[in-house]
Amino acid sequence: MKRSTSGASILILLVLLVIGLLLGGIIGDILGKLGVPYIYESQQIRWSPSGDFMIIVWDIDLLIRVNLASVIGLMLAFWIYRKL
Repeated sequence: MKRSTSGASILILLVLLVIGLLLGGIIGDILGKLGVPYIYESQQIRWSPSGDFMIIVWDIDLLIRVNLASVIGLMLAFWIYRKL
């Protein structure tokens, strides 16, 4: 049986992925303080688009820190979504 990709299922997937990333990051932070440094060390991804149209000026700064625990949380969230 094929699963349909409706807007609700995509929203559920996005919510689960964000929760997985957040919980993985929190767990990685806790484990890093307990002395497991390779789980805590993270890489940063930064995106800073901006625009000035004389009337509207916008500046967005997006910073994502990814560590091993957050990737594990992301994979676990995707696995949970597939099991739903």
